[in-house]
Amino acid sequence: MPLHKKLLTIFALIMASIVVFAVACGSSESEDELFPKISDPGRVFSLDELITTPYKEVRNYSTEGLPGASDASYGFMKIGSGEPYEYEVRFYESHQAAVDIGTAMAIEGSGADAIISGDDATYKEGVKNRRIIIGGGTDSIGSGVGSKFGSYAIFGNIVMLCQGPDPETSLERCALLANELMPSEDIS
Repeated sequence: MPLHKKLLTIFALIMASIVVFAVACGSSESEDELFPKISDPGRVFSLDELITTPYKEVRNYSTEGLPGASDASYGFMKIGSGEPYEYEVRFYESHQAAVDIGTAMAIEGSGADAIISGDDATYKEGVKNRRIIIGGGTDSIGSGVGSKFGSYAIFGNIVMLCQGPDPETSLERCALLANELMPSEDIS
């Protein structure tokens, strides 16, 4: 079986496990979503735990301007021989704190309406890393700057901004990182 098909099969199994887990926990998210935007696996994660996964930290951000956050990290993760995906991961004291305090800043830093200007962003640390060149025009025609992170997910006490051109792809990539934090044998 080609590597691409093996990875696709593994990804499908991982996603199915996550969906079963979310439904079992009484998630109120739409059943159409592969990975819920907000879920609580019942664990509090640390940056040290994140670093033990395939995630590679490029920079540890200051949390100044990021209310309630205890840590913030910018990095990437590569699964197998696939492309690396970038993440901004913010840690809070609890799941409830991540939801109550972290949601507004996650919305500001991701999605089609993300604030990616250093002058306008509330949380200025790493704002340049939240941008990506979009469009395929030549000579700057049809090109521009957009948000690198199509969406975010809150997984336990973590707010993850995940690379993707749209919310669906971004959430799929959030699921990849969540699965590394809680491998399938831990999700039940």
